[in-house]
Amino acid sequence: MSGSLVPGASDGHPLPPLSVLVVDDMPAIREMLKRMLLKLGVQGEIQEAGDGLEAWEILQKQPYDLVVCDINMPRLNGLELLRRLRAHPRYETTPFLMITGEVSEDIVAASAESEVDDYLLKPFRLETLNHRLKTILARHRQPSPGESLFRKAKKLLAQGNPEAALKILERLSSPPYPLQAKVFNLMGKCFQALGSLGEAAVCFDQALELNPKYLKAYLNLAKVMESQGNLSAARRYLEEVNQLSPPNRERLFQLGRLCLREGLVEQARKYLTQACCHDLQLNHPKEAQEVARLFLEAGLEDLAAQVLTEALAQSPREISLYLQLAQVFRLQKKIEEAQDICLRGLAVDPHNHHLHFELGLLWFDLGEKDKAREAISHALKLWPHFPEARDFFEKNFVPPEEVSP
Repeated sequence: MSGSLVPGASDGHPLPPLSVLVVDDMPAIREMLKRMLLKLGVQGEIQEAGDGLEAWEILQKQPYDLVVCDINMPRLNGLELLRRLRAHPRYETTPFLMITGEVSEDIVAASAESEVDDYLLKPFRLETLNHRLKTILARHRQPSPGESLFRKAKKLLAQGNPEAALKILERLSSPPYPLQAKVFNLMGKCFQALGSLGEAAVCFDQALELNPKYLKAYLNLAKVMESQGNLSAARRYLEEVNQLSPPNRERLFQLGRLCLREGLVEQARKYLTQACCHDLQLNHPKEAQEVARLFLEAGLEDLAAQVLTEALAQSPREISLYLQLAQVFRLQKKIEEAQDICLRGLAVDPHNHHLHFELGLLWFDLGEKDKAREAISHALKLWPHFPEARDFFEKNFVPPEEVSP
């Protein structure tokens, strides 16, 4: 079939049907891409998603052979979706074509960091789409000998065999193979896995000599420096990445955490506040709680409360979220809101001793000592060896033995 998208289809060697996920927040663009793909001979399923988050949910249920994705979308943009895919074993090599209105240095650096396969600049013609897809699919299905070896080394490292991976990478760092930043970067990760941080740092430095904009090497150097206790160097490497690529949420949180460990509270507040300008999309209650703890440590109680409130809306049966949110409200002197959260949590789990104790502390702050005593007594009946409750009761009421069952 002349002009077919599928490599090999025109020379009598058709490939299996190709499933494609098209991601764009504009229905007209999705429909146009779908029509183009059909014209180019795609015979498999073509699924649509309105943004990165919807696409991610679809990909959790069903894998696709190719993702064609816009870069600017609400909730979860194309770069964030690509980062999630590359961090998932199933999708770390899935062909990904990014559609963008411009190819700036920032976009190139950020996409390279997440290993995009190619770009498509709007507006584009059918022939351009055909050429891009043929190229990335051929590269994916028929990798060069060097790329095949690199993938094998990467797989060996993922399987916990860095020694075997290093043997392959040493071959790739010598003729006839060209010197590549990604090879030295992966060598550094192998040395990291072996605990040889000095040799890892040397490899990451070599990667940056070959490609001064290779962001993964900066990120890995930051990890090495942090492991060695050199927090200021780790922070400088991350700040260098922010100069080369638009800041993302994870990097801003990491910078905020490092600043807090260095005692640079104002800088931590700046980075953590910037992180909130991104769609947080925290996927697990524990992740939300960790972020909230960072905000609290930086004195950003309002942001901590916001994160926990949103997490609770997503996970209304997660008792630890009720407890942490109530504690944040108590810290803010928002006693009524804290009490309401405790009562909502107790409606989910009436026998949670931590929530009964927190409710008792709130009553105590209001001067309602009888109600405080009742709530803390109930917490001790639920768990007689509850140390914080016993200490508080002994200090402010009668000895805790009197309320033990």
